[in-house]
Amino acid sequence: MKKLFVGLTALCLIKVDAIAIPAYEFGSVQDTTYDSQRDVFLNTTMRWDNWCTFSRVKMPNGKTCWDPVEIPAKKKLVFSFRVDLFREENWQYAIAGTVLIGQAKAPVRRRFVGINVESFEWPEESKVWPHLGLLYVGTVAEQEDYEVKLWDELIQGKAPLEQLIQPGDIVGLSLVTTGMERGVEIAKRVKTLGARYVVAGNDSAMFRARQLLSLPGQPVDAVFTSNSLGSIRQFFQQATSVELSRMQIPRLAVDPRRAQYVTNESSGVAIEAKQYGTSDFFLVPNLTLYGHEYWNLVWSAYRSQFGHKHVRPQDVRNAIALLAQGCGRAGAGDICDYCTIRHVANVSIPEQDYLEETLDTYRAFGINTFFNVTDSAFEMGPLVHRLKEVGPVDSMVIYGRAQAIAQRPERLNEWLDVVQHRLLINCGMDSADERILREGIHKSSSKVGSRVEENRQAVRTIKAAGEKAHLHYSLIFGSVGETKDSCERNLEFLQWTIDTLGSQLDVVEGDIFWVNFGAPCSVIFHSYEEASRRAALAGKTISREQWHTHFAQYADELVVPQSCEPSWYHFFTNITYETALEYNSRVKTMMEKVPGRVTGRNFAFKPPA
Repeated sequence: MKKLFVGLTALCLIKVDAIAIPAYEFGSVQDTTYDSQRDVFLNTTMRWDNWCTFSRVKMPNGKTCWDPVEIPAKKKLVFSFRVDLFREENWQYAIAGTVLIGQAKAPVRRRFVGINVESFEWPEESKVWPHLGLLYVGTVAEQEDYEVKLWDELIQGKAPLEQLIQPGDIVGLSLVTTGMERGVEIAKRVKTLGARYVVAGNDSAMFRARQLLSLPGQPVDAVFTSNSLGSIRQFFQQATSVELSRMQIPRLAVDPRRAQYVTNESSGVAIEAKQYGTSDFFLVPNLTLYGHEYWNLVWSAYRSQFGHKHVRPQDVRNAIALLAQGCGRAGAGDICDYCTIRHVANVSIPEQDYLEETLDTYRAFGINTFFNVTDSAFEMGPLVHRLKEVGPVDSMVIYGRAQAIAQRPERLNEWLDVVQHRLLINCGMDSADERILREGIHKSSSKVGSRVEENRQAVRTIKAAGEKAHLHYSLIFGSVGETKDSCERNLEFLQWTIDTLGSQLDVVEGDIFWVNFGAPCSVIFHSYEEASRRAALAGKTISREQWHTHFAQYADELVVPQSCEPSWYHFFTNITYETALEYNSRVKTMMEKVPGRVTGRNFAFKPPA
């Protein structure tokens, strides 16, 4: 009996997975991917041969050598030792296996840990909104029968990796510029803790896929190069049965040689083929995946900053919702010089039943203040009409372009019908200088002949709408061609808006011009001609040697080095980096004198070093 007990216990420590492998090898294994729908492998080795690339020779079956070779699939049993059973919380599984003789084997345990990574400790005014992307991915994983754990370092502080990670976990990292370097360290650490895969996503990861996949030791196994929920769902469906290198999933990069196409480093990111549908963007999230402690941290931070703007501050419960997708300007084929939003050109508006289900889910959770993070929601007529049918919410924050607010004042009245108490429009004014708006930031053309006048008219439109309408806007000091005179005009515009709006002006954020990979401005790392053109706009020149020293040599870095910021100011503006910081401080000082103002983030994209 003892021998039987020992034998059954040993069997419980062995994990058996059936994975798909090619029935035979053909060419390079790195060029083989798995098509789960047809249960075949596709090998593209011949495509990369010079004779095939240039001739595309016809085959007897009518195909060309360019077409992938189809290889039948077969199943392979993979045996591994279940070290996870030695964890204190899992030891009972081994014992259970010795007594449940004759019963069916328990399914393979599947677990996903999602982490929003931040390298900095941010002040409380930056912690007022929960991370929606992490919640979306977690909801998809849960729907595919995974146990889900989420950790948001912006809100909760550094992730306790030893307590979070278990052997065999799939770990997802949400990486923006401020978390890239720490993200690499986390990837290395969770691999030593037994993580099966480390997969990265979000804006910065998308544009650095090749660099992330080329890291020594390959701590990052794959990178999602889009926000498609369809791709994420396919990954979770295949993750425990198909080897990562064999997966045939659109916009999931696993090979650095094939990841170059997603970076679009020469001209920015937003203008891409509109090949996505509503199912790629919209999901009703499971809000309970974040625990009560997490939500209380968010609500407490929001109340401390915005509570005085609400009728009953103690009852405010805020959350982020995605109620539409894309920016109207980008959808027409253009973007601002600093934009790093991958799908900003993919404009999509969901049907009314999705909006109704989403708002009902949030309301049932107690949410009464919504931040609709659609990039330019204000101008989306069908969206506001459908939201009016769904019924009003207590308050809402939306993004809106100054040009749209100025040109469509009637649309503001429609948005005000969506809320009972308060509508806050977050707007990128960026500058009060016509030349900077036209050449430095590359704002869209003005129908009234002046982009500055459109900024002013947007402010007047907010004022005329009454006390339910509020404004939050940003000013940048350091766009191409910036001078002290243009900076002074920014402060004059700020004072005018303070005098015009009074308590309707909630937040004004000052910032420097941050250069990030993936934005159109990052072309300066790859094109000497574009760097020269921007320098000429500031009345300056840059030599090839200077270009290489200050920019080109950093083209393959994970994030733009801090040293590039002063270089940007030196070659492309007529102010210094230090001068820009001084003007940001003056914005903060001016806003501190505004009654009822909200603190806001003094640096909207990255904190100073």
